[in-house]
Amino acid sequence: MNADGTPSDWDPTGSQHARRLSSVLVQLGETSADRISFNDILSALSERSFGALMVLFSALNLLPLPPGTSTIFGIPLVLLSIQLLMGFENPWFPAFIRQKSIRIESYRSFIARLEPLLMRFEKLARPRYWLVPQMIVERVVSIVALLMSLIVILPIPLINQMPALSIILLSIGLGEQDGVWLGTGLLVAALAAGIAIGLGASVGLAALHIFG
Repeated sequence: MNADGTPSDWDPTGSQHARRLSSVLVQLGETSADRISFNDILSALSERSFGALMVLFSALNLLPLPPGTSTIFGIPLVLLSIQLLMGFENPWFPAFIRQKSIRIESYRSFIARLEPLLMRFEKLARPRYWLVPQMIVERVVSIVALLMSLIVILPIPLINQMPALSIILLSIGLGEQDGVWLGTGLLVAALAAGIAIGLGASVGLAALHIFG
């Protein structure tokens, strides 16, 4: 946070496009290297790593990817949520994860699919209706994001997208101090939790009926 209460990555003198996550990720792929590592992404995102990484991993869960992928992308969300709740200033990942890399062509393909989605979110977010102190909002967002991340990692088809969407809305709302997005993210999180609880109760009742 800055002294005036704005997020640390807030840059009122710079262009909107320059500070957008979508543009940072696209620019990162404009390298001549053959591969790009997770550490490269962390370095590019710098101080806004928490919110940006949560948006990135959540957005990946909205894409049509092979079964089981949600668990892979959901684990980093759990780690990030816990660290944000504990008050970490910067995200921490083990060295073996930071050193993981993919071919630059694969990275560009992922980002090409993500960029339109991210840009739609970014264009609509702006500072408004921010009535609660930032510290309280950060704690609420970290707790809700952790709960949603635990749902995301469940290897159950069709229930991962809504909690992932809620994390995106909450992260962008927190980063932009947008009360509308924050409230919408909390509403989507409540719906996602209700669906997960209902599904769990249905499975439990079915198991009791079969084995009881």
